[in-house]
Amino acid sequence: MPGNYELLAMENPLLDIQCNATEEILNKYNLKANNAILADDSHKPLYDEIVEKFNVVYVAGGAAQNTARGAQYLLPPNSTVYMGCVSDDKYANAMKEAAAADGLRTHYQVTDEAPTGTCGVLITGHDRSLVANLAAAEKFKLDFLKKPENWAIVENAKYYYFGSFFLTHDGGYASALAVSEHAAENNKVFGLNLSAPFLSQFFKDRLDAVVKNADLLFGNEDEARTYSTAAGWGTDDVKEIAKKLAALPKGNARPRTVVITQGSDETVVAVGDAVSVFPVTKVEEQDIVDTNGAGDAFCGGFMGLYAQGIEDAPRCVAAGHYIASLCIKQVGPTFPKVGEREAIPNF
Repeated sequence: MPGNYELLAMENPLLDIQCNATEEILNKYNLKANNAILADDSHKPLYDEIVEKFNVVYVAGGAAQNTARGAQYLLPPNSTVYMGCVSDDKYANAMKEAAAADGLRTHYQVTDEAPTGTCGVLITGHDRSLVANLAAAEKFKLDFLKKPENWAIVENAKYYYFGSFFLTHDGGYASALAVSEHAAENNKVFGLNLSAPFLSQFFKDRLDAVVKNADLLFGNEDEARTYSTAAGWGTDDVKEIAKKLAALPKGNARPRTVVITQGSDETVVAVGDAVSVFPVTKVEEQDIVDTNGAGDAFCGGFMGLYAQGIEDAPRCVAAGHYIASLCIKQVGPTFPKVGEREAIPNF
Protein backbone atom coordinates (compact mmCIF):
# COMPACT_ATOMS: atom_id res chain seq x y z
CA MET A 1 0.00 0.00 0.00
CA PRO A 2 1.72 3.23 -1.10
CA GLY A 3 1.85 6.24 1.22
CA ASN A 4 2.34 6.50 4.95
CA TYR A 5 -1.21 5.77 6.21
CA GLU A 6 -0.27 6.49 9.82
CA LEU A 7 -3.92 6.88 10.95
CA LEU A 8 -6.09 3.75 10.86
CA ALA A 9 -9.82 4.00 11.54
CA MET A 10 -12.17 1.04 11.87
CA GLU A 11 -15.88 0.49 12.50
CA ASN A 12 -19.13 -0.14 10.63
CA PRO A 13 -19.35 1.36 7.12
CA LEU A 14 -22.98 2.32 6.46
CA LEU A 15 -24.81 4.17 3.73
CA ASP A 16 -26.90 6.88 5.41
CA ILE A 17 -30.48 7.31 4.14
CA GLN A 18 -31.18 10.80 5.42
CA CYS A 19 -34.36 12.86 5.50
CA ASN A 20 -36.03 15.75 7.26
CA ALA A 21 -38.54 13.76 9.29
CA THR A 22 -41.56 14.45 11.50
CA GLU A 23 -42.45 13.82 15.13
CA GLU A 24 -45.14 11.44 13.87
CA ILE A 25 -42.72 9.03 12.26
CA LEU A 26 -40.39 9.16 15.27
CA ASN A 27 -43.32 8.25 17.51
CA LYS A 28 -44.50 5.53 15.13
CA TYR A 29 -41.16 3.71 15.45
CA ASN A 30 -40.57 4.67 19.11
CA LEU A 31 -37.51 6.75 18.26
CA LYS A 32 -35.93 9.60 20.23
CA ALA A 33 -35.00 12.84 18.49
CA ASN A 34 -31.32 12.79 19.46
CA ASN A 35 -30.27 9.16 19.79
CA ALA A 36 -28.65 6.22 18.01
CA ILE A 37 -29.91 2.63 18.09
CA LEU A 38 -29.55 -0.67 16.28
CA ALA A 39 -32.56 -1.62 14.18
CA ASP A 40 -34.71 -4.53 15.29
CA ASP A 41 -37.62 -6.22 13.52
CA SER A 42 -39.97 -3.35 14.37
CA HIS A 43 -37.79 -0.96 12.36
CA LYS A 44 -37.62 -3.04 9.17
CA PRO A 45 -40.39 -1.06 7.37
CA LEU A 46 -38.81 2.29 8.33
CA TYR A 47 -36.28 2.45 5.50
CA ASP A 48 -38.81 1.94 2.72
CA GLU A 49 -41.25 4.31 4.42
CA ILE A 50 -38.84 7.24 4.60
CA VAL A 51 -37.80 6.68 0.97
CA GLU A 52 -41.48 6.68 -0.02
CA LYS A 53 -42.69 9.62 2.08
CA PHE A 54 -39.73 11.99 2.32
CA ASN A 55 -37.08 13.50 0.10
CA VAL A 56 -34.09 11.38 1.05
CA VAL A 57 -30.39 11.99 0.51
CA TYR A 58 -27.89 9.11 0.37
CA VAL A 59 -24.61 9.86 2.15
CA ALA A 60 -21.61 7.58 2.70
CA GLY A 61 -21.52 7.15 6.46
CA GLY A 62 -20.66 5.11 9.47
CA ALA A 63 -19.34 7.22 12.35
CA ALA A 64 -15.65 6.30 12.21
CA GLN A 65 -15.60 6.51 8.41
CA ASN A 66 -16.96 10.07 8.74
CA THR A 67 -14.24 10.85 11.28
CA ALA A 68 -11.54 9.39 9.04
CA ARG A 69 -12.68 11.59 6.15
CA GLY A 70 -12.60 14.62 8.42
CA ALA A 71 -9.12 13.76 9.67
CA GLN A 72 -7.81 13.32 6.13
CA TYR A 73 -9.06 16.86 5.36
CA LEU A 74 -6.26 18.18 7.62
CA LEU A 75 -3.60 15.58 6.83
CA PRO A 76 -1.15 15.18 3.95
CA PRO A 77 -2.28 12.87 1.12
CA ASN A 78 -2.21 9.13 1.81
CA SER A 79 -2.34 9.53 5.59
CA THR A 80 -5.58 7.79 6.56
CA VAL A 81 -6.96 4.32 5.85
CA TYR A 82 -10.31 2.89 6.92
CA MET A 83 -11.33 -0.74 7.41
CA GLY A 84 -14.78 -2.31 7.80
CA CYS A 85 -17.02 -4.85 6.09
CA VAL A 86 -19.30 -4.28 3.08
CA SER A 87 -20.96 -6.33 0.36
CA ASP A 88 -20.20 -6.20 -3.35
CA ASP A 89 -23.08 -3.90 -4.24
CA LYS A 90 -23.98 -0.39 -5.35
CA TYR A 91 -24.07 0.96 -1.80
CA ALA A 92 -20.48 -0.15 -1.19
CA ASN A 93 -19.40 1.36 -4.50
CA ALA A 94 -21.04 4.65 -3.53
CA MET A 95 -19.11 4.68 -0.26
CA LYS A 96 -15.80 3.87 -1.94
CA GLU A 97 -16.29 6.74 -4.37
CA ALA A 98 -17.25 9.20 -1.62
CA ALA A 99 -14.29 8.16 0.50
CA ALA A 100 -11.88 8.45 -2.42
CA ALA A 101 -13.21 11.93 -3.24
CA ASP A 102 -12.20 12.99 0.27
CA GLY A 103 -8.77 11.38 -0.04
CA LEU A 104 -9.58 8.47 2.27
CA ARG A 105 -8.14 5.05 1.41
CA THR A 106 -10.63 2.24 2.08
CA HIS A 107 -9.62 -1.36 2.66
CA TYR A 108 -12.93 -3.17 3.06
CA GLN A 109 -13.58 -6.79 3.83
CA VAL A 110 -16.19 -7.92 1.27
CA THR A 111 -18.82 -10.46 2.29
CA ASP A 112 -21.58 -12.22 0.37
CA GLU A 113 -23.49 -13.02 3.58
CA ALA A 114 -25.46 -9.74 3.72
CA PRO A 115 -25.93 -6.48 1.82
CA THR A 116 -23.96 -3.35 2.71
CA GLY A 117 -25.28 -1.80 5.92
CA THR A 118 -27.56 1.21 5.98
CA CYS A 119 -28.55 3.81 8.56
CA GLY A 120 -31.80 5.73 8.68
CA VAL A 121 -31.03 9.34 9.64
CA LEU A 122 -34.18 11.17 10.71
CA ILE A 123 -33.58 14.90 11.11
CA THR A 124 -35.93 16.99 13.25
CA GLY A 125 -34.70 20.55 13.76
CA HIS A 126 -31.07 20.30 14.85
CA ASP A 127 -31.50 16.77 16.23
CA ARG A 128 -30.93 13.48 14.45
CA SER A 129 -32.19 10.01 15.24
CA LEU A 130 -30.01 7.21 13.86
CA VAL A 131 -31.36 3.71 13.20
CA ALA A 132 -28.59 1.42 11.99
CA ASN A 133 -29.15 -1.82 10.09
CA LEU A 134 -25.62 -3.25 10.27
CA ALA A 135 -26.09 -6.11 7.78
CA ALA A 136 -22.64 -6.68 6.20
CA ALA A 137 -20.92 -4.41 8.72
CA GLU A 138 -21.39 -6.95 11.53
CA LYS A 139 -19.73 -9.69 9.44
CA PHE A 140 -16.24 -8.23 9.97
CA LYS A 141 -13.86 -10.96 11.06
CA LEU A 142 -10.71 -10.89 13.17
CA ASP A 143 -9.33 -13.51 10.76
CA PHE A 144 -9.50 -10.92 7.96
CA LEU A 145 -7.67 -8.35 10.07
CA LYS A 146 -4.97 -10.86 11.07
CA LYS A 147 -4.08 -11.75 7.48
CA PRO A 148 -0.43 -10.66 7.09
CA GLU A 149 -1.17 -8.05 4.43
CA ASN A 150 -3.92 -6.54 6.61
CA TRP A 151 -2.15 -6.73 9.95
CA ALA A 152 0.75 -4.93 8.24
CA ILE A 153 -1.60 -1.92 7.94
CA VAL A 154 -2.14 -2.08 11.71
CA GLU A 155 1.59 -2.33 12.36
CA ASN A 156 2.37 0.55 10.01
CA ALA A 157 -0.09 2.92 11.70
CA LYS A 158 0.90 5.13 14.63
CA TYR A 159 -2.56 6.42 15.47
CA TYR A 160 -5.88 4.56 15.66
CA TYR A 161 -9.51 5.64 15.88
CA PHE A 162 -12.42 3.27 16.59
CA GLY A 163 -16.09 3.85 17.17
CA SER A 164 -17.72 1.74 19.88
CA PHE A 165 -20.52 0.68 17.53
CA PHE A 166 -17.92 -1.88 16.38
CA LEU A 167 -18.17 -3.59 19.77
CA THR A 168 -21.73 -4.86 19.29
CA HIS A 169 -20.60 -7.80 17.14
CA ASP A 170 -17.95 -10.39 17.96
CA GLY A 171 -15.60 -9.72 15.05
CA GLY A 172 -15.59 -5.99 15.66
CA TYR A 173 -15.03 -6.40 19.39
CA ALA A 174 -12.19 -8.88 18.91
CA SER A 175 -10.58 -6.60 16.33
CA ALA A 176 -10.89 -3.48 18.50
CA LEU A 177 -9.38 -5.35 21.43
CA ALA A 178 -6.50 -6.67 19.32
CA VAL A 179 -5.63 -3.27 17.85
CA SER A 180 -6.00 -1.48 21.20
CA GLU A 181 -3.65 -4.00 22.84
CA HIS A 182 -1.15 -3.58 20.00
CA ALA A 183 -1.30 0.20 20.51
CA ALA A 184 -0.82 -0.06 24.29
CA GLU A 185 2.08 -2.49 23.97
CA ASN A 186 3.85 -0.36 21.35
CA ASN A 187 3.15 3.07 22.90
CA LYS A 188 0.99 4.17 19.97
CA VAL A 189 -2.09 6.38 20.30
CA PHE A 190 -5.47 4.64 20.39
CA GLY A 191 -8.61 6.78 20.12
CA LEU A 192 -12.10 5.48 20.98
CA ASN A 193 -15.54 7.06 20.81
CA LEU A 194 -18.31 6.13 23.28
CA SER A 195 -20.59 6.48 20.22
CA ALA A 196 -24.09 6.04 21.73
CA PRO A 197 -25.77 5.75 25.14
CA PHE A 198 -26.93 2.15 24.58
CA LEU A 199 -23.34 0.92 24.42
CA SER A 200 -22.70 1.87 28.05
CA GLN A 201 -26.04 0.31 29.01
CA PHE A 202 -25.79 -3.03 27.20
CA PHE A 203 -22.13 -3.55 26.19
CA LYS A 204 -20.28 -2.02 29.16
CA ASP A 205 -17.95 -4.98 29.76
CA ARG A 206 -16.76 -4.90 26.17
CA LEU A 207 -16.56 -1.12 26.23
CA ASP A 208 -14.44 -1.10 29.40
CA ALA A 209 -12.07 -3.72 27.99
CA VAL A 210 -11.23 -1.41 25.08
CA VAL A 211 -11.40 1.85 27.09
CA LYS A 212 -8.56 0.40 29.18
CA ASN A 213 -6.25 0.88 26.19
CA ALA A 214 -7.69 4.21 24.99
CA ASP A 215 -5.35 7.20 25.10
CA LEU A 216 -8.06 9.45 23.63
CA LEU A 217 -11.68 8.91 24.65
CA PHE A 218 -14.42 10.92 22.93
CA GLY A 219 -18.13 11.24 23.57
CA ASN A 220 -21.00 13.69 23.88
CA GLU A 221 -22.79 14.77 27.05
CA ASP A 222 -25.57 12.15 26.74
CA GLU A 223 -23.07 9.33 26.27
CA ALA A 224 -20.97 10.58 29.19
CA ARG A 225 -23.96 10.80 31.53
CA THR A 226 -25.22 7.37 30.53
CA TYR A 227 -21.78 5.89 31.25
CA SER A 228 -21.83 7.61 34.65
CA THR A 229 -25.20 6.06 35.43
CA ALA A 230 -24.07 2.60 34.30
CA ALA A 231 -20.90 2.92 36.41
CA GLY A 232 -22.87 4.05 39.48
CA TRP A 233 -20.92 7.28 39.82
CA GLY A 234 -23.92 9.26 41.04
CA THR A 235 -23.17 12.42 39.05
CA ASP A 236 -24.40 13.98 35.83
CA ASP A 237 -21.81 16.80 35.93
CA VAL A 238 -19.92 16.46 32.65
CA LYS A 239 -16.67 17.85 34.08
CA GLU A 240 -16.72 15.34 36.94
CA ILE A 241 -17.55 12.49 34.57
CA ALA A 242 -14.69 13.48 32.26
CA LYS A 243 -12.26 13.32 35.20
CA LYS A 244 -13.58 9.92 36.25
CA LEU A 245 -13.30 8.58 32.68
CA ALA A 246 -9.70 9.85 32.53
CA ALA A 247 -8.95 8.00 35.79
CA LEU A 248 -10.26 4.59 34.66
CA PRO A 249 -7.63 1.79 34.57
CA LYS A 250 -5.09 2.27 31.78
CA GLY A 251 -3.08 -0.30 29.80
CA ASN A 252 0.09 1.79 29.68
CA ALA A 253 1.65 4.80 31.41
CA ARG A 254 0.40 7.44 28.95
CA PRO A 255 -2.28 9.60 30.62
CA ARG A 256 -5.73 9.38 29.06
CA THR A 257 -7.29 12.47 27.45
CA VAL A 258 -11.10 12.60 27.60
CA VAL A 259 -13.00 14.93 25.26
CA ILE A 260 -16.74 15.51 25.76
CA THR A 261 -18.64 17.61 23.23
CA GLN A 262 -21.95 19.31 24.00
CA GLY A 263 -23.25 20.46 20.64
CA SER A 264 -22.94 24.23 20.44
CA ASP A 265 -22.06 24.43 24.16
CA GLU A 266 -18.52 24.29 25.52
CA THR A 267 -16.30 21.27 24.91
CA VAL A 268 -14.89 19.65 28.06
CA VAL A 269 -11.40 18.11 28.15
CA ALA A 270 -9.90 16.16 31.06
CA VAL A 271 -6.30 15.03 31.33
CA GLY A 272 -5.85 13.38 34.70
CA ASP A 273 -7.35 15.70 37.33
CA ALA A 274 -7.02 18.77 35.11
CA VAL A 275 -10.25 19.83 33.37
CA SER A 276 -10.46 22.56 30.72
CA VAL A 277 -13.44 23.96 28.81
CA PHE A 278 -13.40 25.40 25.31
CA PRO A 279 -16.26 27.51 23.95
CA VAL A 280 -17.56 26.66 20.49
CA THR A 281 -17.41 29.33 17.82
CA LYS A 282 -21.06 29.52 16.81
CA VAL A 283 -22.08 29.11 13.18
CA GLU A 284 -24.76 31.59 12.12
CA GLU A 285 -28.22 30.00 12.12
CA GLN A 286 -28.77 30.80 8.44
CA ASP A 287 -25.53 28.98 7.53
CA ILE A 288 -26.50 25.71 9.27
CA VAL A 289 -27.62 23.18 6.67
CA ASP A 290 -27.50 19.91 8.62
CA THR A 291 -25.98 18.95 11.98
CA ASN A 292 -25.84 15.19 11.24
CA GLY A 293 -22.24 14.02 11.61
CA ALA A 294 -21.00 17.15 13.40
CA GLY A 295 -19.68 15.07 16.31
CA ASP A 296 -17.89 12.71 13.94
CA ALA A 297 -16.43 15.71 12.12
CA PHE A 298 -15.20 17.19 15.40
CA CYS A 299 -13.34 13.96 16.16
CA GLY A 300 -11.92 14.06 12.63
CA GLY A 301 -10.49 17.52 13.15
CA PHE A 302 -9.07 16.56 16.55
CA MET A 303 -7.49 13.35 15.20
CA GLY A 304 -6.29 15.07 12.04
CA LEU A 305 -4.15 17.49 14.04
CA TYR A 306 -3.18 15.00 16.74
CA ALA A 307 -1.92 12.53 14.12
CA GLN A 308 0.54 15.18 12.94
CA GLY A 309 2.26 14.91 16.31
CA ILE A 310 0.49 18.01 17.67
CA GLU A 311 -0.60 16.43 20.94
CA ASP A 312 -1.86 19.72 22.32
CA ALA A 313 -5.49 19.55 23.47
CA PRO A 314 -6.46 23.24 22.95
CA ARG A 315 -5.15 23.22 19.38
CA CYS A 316 -6.75 19.87 18.60
CA VAL A 317 -10.10 21.04 20.00
CA ALA A 318 -9.86 24.15 17.81
CA ALA A 319 -9.26 21.91 14.79
CA GLY A 320 -12.24 19.78 15.82
CA HIS A 321 -14.52 22.80 16.10
CA TYR A 322 -13.33 24.00 12.68
CA ILE A 323 -14.01 20.72 10.85
CA ALA A 324 -17.40 20.41 12.59
CA SER A 325 -18.29 23.94 11.45
CA LEU A 326 -17.50 22.95 7.86
CA CYS A 327 -19.63 19.80 8.17
CA ILE A 328 -22.80 21.52 9.41
CA LYS A 329 -22.75 23.82 6.39
CA GLN A 330 -23.11 20.74 4.14
CA VAL A 331 -25.79 18.09 3.63
CA GLY A 332 -24.94 15.08 5.76
CA PRO A 333 -21.51 14.30 7.20
CA THR A 334 -19.64 15.69 4.19
CA PHE A 335 -16.96 18.32 3.57
CA PRO A 336 -16.19 20.83 0.84
CA LYS A 337 -14.77 19.16 -2.24
CA VAL A 338 -11.18 19.56 -3.35
CA GLY A 339 -10.97 22.83 -5.28
CA GLU A 340 -13.76 24.37 -3.19
CA ARG A 341 -11.83 24.30 0.06
CA GLU A 342 -10.77 27.41 1.94
CA ALA A 343 -7.28 27.78 3.35
CA ILE A 344 -6.92 25.75 6.52
CA PRO A 345 -6.32 27.97 9.58
CA ASN A 346 -3.11 27.72 11.57
CA PHE A 347 -4.48 26.14 14.74
